[in-house]
Amino acid sequence: MSVLVTVVYALLVVPVGLVVRLVRDPLRRTPDPAADTYWTYEEGGPPRPPGAGRRRA
Repeated sequence: MSVLVTVVYALLVVPVGLVVRLVRDPLRRTPDPAADTYWTYEEGGPPRPPGAGRRRA
């Protein structure tokens, strides 16, 4: 059974991964000299829990 899984992985998953890496850069690792920063920000963000940011006396 494990030999079959290894063969399927080697014949299907590995070539697909190599083609995806040749076509585009999924992690956007190419340097951009014009970029001020490489930080990315998400819109909105997670909701804040009730009372977050309030101080108690």
